[in-house]
Amino acid sequence: MKKDFIVYIEDIIESIQKIEEYTGVLSKGEFEELVSIQDAVLMRLAVIGESANKIPVNVRKINKIILWRKIINLRNLIVHDYSSVNIERIWKIIQKELPVFKKQIADLLEKTSI
Repeated sequence: MKKDFIVYIEDIIESIQKIEEYTGVLSKGEFEELVSIQDAVLMRLAVIGESANKIPVNVRKINKIILWRKIINLRNLIVHDYSSVNIERIWKIIQKELPVFKKQIADLLEKTSI
């Protein structure tokens, strides 16, 4: 039987995969020009943050390598202060931080699915 919070981990993985699909072949300049792609990516980042926030605190504490607070704070920025979102920073997150997070969250799914 699945643990309830695994569904949130799966939502995070799905959102990461969607972001990779949306941005995989884009240059930074193309990303900065394509507002529809930016909107889709920001929505998926918000979903990631919301799902991360729903993972029980005890699970998050065990997996301290994952920067849970940073992920949740990004969601809060996107949802509550959209005009302050820095698209250049979002591009850096996609390129540098998302691949690391993807591996960490996949490892967490593997550990919790046992």
